[in-house]
Amino acid sequence: MSVASVEKNQVRFPGPKFEASWEAVRFGMIAVALVVTIVLVYFTLFVFVDWFYPVLFGVHTRVSTVIFATFLTLLLYQPLKDNVQNVVDYLFFRDTAQLHKNIATAIRTLGHINDRDMLRKYLEEELPEILQVDGVYTHQNAPSILLRHSITLPLRMGRRELGYLTIGPKLSGRSFSSAEQELLANLQEQVSLVLSGLQLAEVREEAERVSNMKSEFITNISHQLRTPLNVVINSTGLVADGILGEIAPEQMQYLARAVQGSEYLKKLLNDILDMTKLEIGQLTLQIETFDINLVIEDILPMINGLLDDKPIVFERDIPEQLPYIVADRTRLRQILLNLLSNAVKFTREGSITLTIWQKRGWVFFTVIDTGIGIAEKDLPLVFEDFQQVSTKSVEELRIERRRHLGTGLGMPITKALVELHGGRIWVESELGKGSRFNFALPVKAGKK
Repeated sequence: MSVASVEKNQVRFPGPKFEASWEAVRFGMIAVALVVTIVLVYFTLFVFVDWFYPVLFGVHTRVSTVIFATFLTLLLYQPLKDNVQNVVDYLFFRDTAQLHKNIATAIRTLGHINDRDMLRKYLEEELPEILQVDGVYTHQNAPSILLRHSITLPLRMGRRELGYLTIGPKLSGRSFSSAEQELLANLQEQVSLVLSGLQLAEVREEAERVSNMKSEFITNISHQLRTPLNVVINSTGLVADGILGEIAPEQMQYLARAVQGSEYLKKLLNDILDMTKLEIGQLTLQIETFDINLVIEDILPMINGLLDDKPIVFERDIPEQLPYIVADRTRLRQILLNLLSNAVKFTREGSITLTIWQKRGWVFFTVIDTGIGIAEKDLPLVFEDFQQVSTKSVEELRIERRRHLGTGLGMPITKALVELHGGRIWVESELGKGSRFNFALPVKAGKK
């Protein structure tokens, strides 16, 4: 090892560093007072040792007295130094004497502040008096001109820049020493923490406000559109059914399209309203105990209506004895209709089978179709918002979506409703061979 390396690794006692003349004066006063105190303490201990040593040990030498008095003085050196420094600071440097204690008090107070106005008031009105400085305030940008003997500290939380904290100048007119600046860094960290928390709370409140405005807007629009839309559907349906008079086949065709488009728009409004309620947690379940077969009998006419003029056979594999289930009857009906209508939509020919069975406190439902199926890579997209899985080109997909009148919300809503009941849903499919949509609900468990 070279001589230079040895010298580099040697431990040296750093000497005092002074950034202002008052620090040198303070150091000198403390040093003089400490020397005087140590001398007085040493001679006092020397006298006591010289007096009591023979009484206690029976042997007395001047060397033993010196050694023992010196040993006791060395033991008392650090407490003496701390006390002398406190006394000098208290008598001549009041703003330095209590700085550590005052900053600790300020940090505790800042920990209870949860409002930006409270923070500003505390920093600008109360903290300057505690720290004995002219002012304490936060600002967004670094000041171009610094006040004499003041200190400006950056406020950060991780990589986020929160602004700057300016402290000073002292009422005494003295500058901040390096030791005082280290103490103020603790205050800087606490202010950064409080500011970061306030900003996150404000962002969260703003996001909640925007979310509430969005949900209120969608809800109001949905309700306002639903009434005139029902009028259009009912009126157009009466004309199309010939109740108001005979109509030509061509007119009936256009009226049927109008009814179909209106029904699609109504379903879209209902889906958007349900999705909005689910997102903000306002969709609640009306839990009751009922027979599953009643729900099945209720939806059969609708499914048969969807199968008109389609070479598709609808089959049921449902045991006669099914348990009563604790759930929301309307929402279970909606879940089954969504899955069955989705199967009809993407099955051109073949069969659709609804299977229900019970196992270990759960009721399992499976909808099996012989439709176009879903590619394995697209399975994760099935239950995402506004997704319709297809293997066709962009133009073919656009035409097919228009033909199917799909909203892309049926499956996400179905998944959310199943999970709201405490159940789970999953899909199995193979491209070109059909799909199996499965969901399971607990027999007795239901959430409101």
